Amino acid sequence: MRLLAIEQEPRVQALIRHHASCRWPAVEVVAYPPLERGAIPAEFLAQGFDAVLLAQSWPGGDGMDWLRDLGNRAGFAPVVFMLDQEDARAREAAVGWGAFAVVSKHRFAHAALLDSIEAASHRHRLAMAEWRVSAAARESHRFGDAHIPGYRRARLLARGSVSHLYIAESEKAEGLVVLKVTPSQRDDSGIDQSFERFLQEYEIAERIRHPNIVHLHELGIADDHAYLAMEYFPLGDLRRRMKAGLSPAESLQYAVQLAEVLGAIHEAGILHRDLKPGNVMLRTAEQLALIDFGMAKQAALQMELTDKGLIFGTPHYMSPEQGHGQRLDARSDLYSLGVVLFELLTGEKPYRADNPMTVLYMHRNTPIPRLDPRLARLQPLMDRLLAKEPEDRYADAAATATAICAARAQWLAEANGA
Repeated sequence: MRLLAIEQEPRVQALIRHHASCRWPAVEVVAYPPLERGAIPAEFLAQGFDAVLLAQSWPGGDGMDWLRDLGNRAGFAPVVFMLDQEDARAREAAVGWGAFAVVSKHRFAHAALLDSIEAASHRHRLAMAEWRVSAAARESHRFGDAHIPGYRRARLLARGSVSHLYIAESEKAEGLVVLKVTPSQRDDSGIDQSFERFLQEYEIAERIRHPNIVHLHELGIADDHAYLAMEYFPLGDLRRRMKAGLSPAESLQYAVQLAEVLGAIHEAGILHRDLKPGNVMLRTAEQLALIDFGMAKQAALQMELTDKGLIFGTPHYMSPEQGHGQRLDARSDLYSLGVVLFELLTGEKPYRADNPMTVLYMHRNTPIPRLDPRLARLQPLMDRLLAKEPEDRYADAAATATAICAARAQWLAEANGA
């Protein structure tokens, strides 16, 4: 038995778990506190759950409004609506808006609650069994030319030159995931380069397990395609957040997180080599998550994905040595962090030109740009991060994080008149 409990109160979540475990000892109750998680994404149908328990209210929220939305989603799992207290009119309204059953939280009637869940589960399993053999189900498992069981395609998120990204609902994971799918690409030795790249990305994320690294759920092959199921970020990437405007203190706090996660991957012997706002996602408004290790390099795998001297990455964020195909170390990623911080603070990239090769030239030869006078106190930090020579930058990510923290503390102190 697998239940989704849309309920803010931990006490009620624990009570649901207690009641359900009496009948189903191995029950899994996934808590969905609406204040922290926000609205249920439009693509989500909760098909991997046996039933959904929905609270009538929480501070600033109305479960009846949520029920109207969920009840109109074709194929959504049965909803057991939980009244704050017994109310005949609210009960009737909930049934009218599609609730499979209605119970009262004021005093959970043990048998009634479990019977409602069991009946909802029975109906959902029958409906899913019927749906799985339908043409619609077969089509929903198709991701381009690949048929991937266990995932329902919601929509295409992005189409790249090599990989396509889809939002999908997983029958195993808690909710929506992003599915990266790419055709197999075998070299002369028969090795599947697509799978090897995904394997590298998966192993890096699994091995480091840092709070600012994307969660990866599954790696697989289907219909001569490799696929990687990863965490879905409804809030989007750092570039989207930048468009809404950031204060210097917020920009510096984000930069601290990036320095800390770079420190974690560097300690594991890994260079990211493609740090940019599009590869930094927002798990919450305050917490970042680094994604896309497909271009990372780690000695432990002993797999050279590019030829020596080959330039690859995103020119606007490349260190001078990376842009010229030279030997890299951790300080190259720290330069990229400096570029990201400059953009966070100013809204502009430090070096801009229409020709990518000109941008690479500017990284190597053009003087470090000056910040606006109001940000002048942060110029020494920027000068170290964007130094042309690696030895003139901070020695490592830990030193970088310390320097950014100190700059942020000084900024806040001066802003508060201390």
